[in-house]
Amino acid sequence: MKALAALVVSLLFWFVLYSNTLLSMVDIWWRSETFAHGFLIFPISLYLIWLKKEDFFHIEKRPNLFFLLCLVLLVFIWGLAKSVDVTVVQQFMVVLMLPLIVGALFGFKLLKHYLFPLLYLLFAVPFGEFLVPKLQEYTAIMTVYGLQMTGVPVFTEGMFISIPEGDFEVAVACSGIRYLIASLALGTLYAYLTYTKMYKKIIFISASFIVPIIANGFRAYGIVMIAHLSNMEYATGTDHLIYGWLFFGVVIFILFFIGSFWQDKETESPVVLSQLMQDKEGHYSFKAFLPVIVLLIGPVMTYWMSYEPQLTTETVSAPIVSAPWLDKKQKSEKWQPSFVNADSEVSTIYHNQENNRNVYFYSSEYLYESENKELINSVNEIFSTERWLLVKKQTIMPFAENNFEELVVRNNSEKLLIWNWYEVLGLKLINPIKIKIVQAFGKFFGTGRGGQFKAIAIAFNDNEIDIARSQLKFFLQQNKVR
Repeated sequence: MKALAALVVSLLFWFVLYSNTLLSMVDIWWRSETFAHGFLIFPISLYLIWLKKEDFFHIEKRPNLFFLLCLVLLVFIWGLAKSVDVTVVQQFMVVLMLPLIVGALFGFKLLKHYLFPLLYLLFAVPFGEFLVPKLQEYTAIMTVYGLQMTGVPVFTEGMFISIPEGDFEVAVACSGIRYLIASLALGTLYAYLTYTKMYKKIIFISASFIVPIIANGFRAYGIVMIAHLSNMEYATGTDHLIYGWLFFGVVIFILFFIGSFWQDKETESPVVLSQLMQDKEGHYSFKAFLPVIVLLIGPVMTYWMSYEPQLTTETVSAPIVSAPWLDKKQKSEKWQPSFVNADSEVSTIYHNQENNRNVYFYSSEYLYESENKELINSVNEIFSTERWLLVKKQTIMPFAENNFEELVVRNNSEKLLIWNWYEVLGLKLINPIKIKIVQAFGKFFGTGRGGQFKAIAIAFNDNEIDIARSQLKFFLQQNKVR
């Protein structure tokens, strides 16, 4: 009864103290088809635990300090992530707290027995969208290769594919991320229920990851071929999504059918018989509630880090330039980034009087970050996605001391080359993860709470990208913007 009481109290505190993070997961499940499977993960995990409910009373149990210290680390990471609003890290930390609570209360033997159902909860975290660009790239490559092999004339630029009958874009929805995540979640569960040998589990889970990526390339190729053969009558609207799910269903069925041939015979795992929870020192009641004390650290930590300092009146300014550059002191109608709720921003056009070309400059600054007021946020746009389409993104190093992110975007009439970077605590960075880490520790140590975004851009025509790069580099060198 002490064991169950300690577990129930710890879970109640976990749920109440971290309910905002848990609700953020539910919100994403509700509004995103990619992660709608999250509604099923917790019931599945509970059912797997219920199947082993009798073992709880027979496995040796005693508090374990190592797992308690690991729980402290997770709570600390959650607090840092909360301070800079990195939702996915918060969600991972909250879910991983559950097995550590079990380990801290009952020790390694019982945790090992219930490890898979507890770790399976990680599939409830809406995670994996970072794979989308690479999946789009692989899908585009496989589609173009398939078209070339079957003799269909094709032209490609980034994610855009053109055949004589029409144009296609390998959009986010075509990346196959939904198929991949669903396949991996189902495949992992199937491997756990079907195999006892670890190498078989690893092979099947790996197949559940690799097969949908390859299958999605065939799916995209098939859609373009249907459009090609039907003269764009079929597979150009929502019907291609229906074809995609039907194709995915067939692929998963075949994968599981083949996997069933290597099914292991079910064997009962032995349990270690012991008395209910014991402690020679007689202090188990106190130790059982140590996880509750650790869980309280997270909210206290975020409250301490959330104070708002006295804001300065400083504003970001445009660089003062020298000849041949002329500051027109006007915003560009062609390109205008959007950084929501920035404390200050500036946008202007610099005209090169020697070659009559324009360089567009934009900078924004956040003196202090809070909810919906962040330097790194999904709602911030470096370019308007309504007016421009992304063709290419990469990291470049035009100067030995600086990395820039380079974007090539286009619309129906022209292309734009954009170089951008962030400045946080005196560091010039482009990786959002590194930026958030620097910001988090800046808040923790009280050394900084915001940052700046800077970008320059230039319009160019086909085959002029090297000229455009040299113009941006010349502007940075001449005016010491970097």
